[in-house]
Amino acid sequence: MGRAKNFGVLKKGSIGMLRFIAGKLQLSLSKKIREGHFVVIATEGQEPKRYVIKLDYLNNPEFLKLLKQSEEEFGFSQEGAIELPCGPDELQRILSI
Repeated sequence: MGRAKNFGVLKKGSIGMLRFIAGKLQLSLSKKIREGHFVVIATEGQEPKRYVIKLDYLNNPEFLKLLKQSEEEFGFSQEGAIELPCGPDELQRILSI
């Protein structure tokens, strides 16, 4: 599978975000991440922490807010895991909702 590339300017609620996630999934699958999952990194705090997230969380409004913040802060041209502008504790709280 090919590597994810910059998908250009993404609009809120556009298919662009889905393409971006699909590209990240392709990268994740090529690195032996289970099907139906993708990788994120909580970047704030003393040490960034990596998480393997189920696609189901794309329906979680709080998680979607983090993705939007990530788009605004880091853009969607990054390769590899999606960097989220939150600490591990905040991400764990959101994932437990």
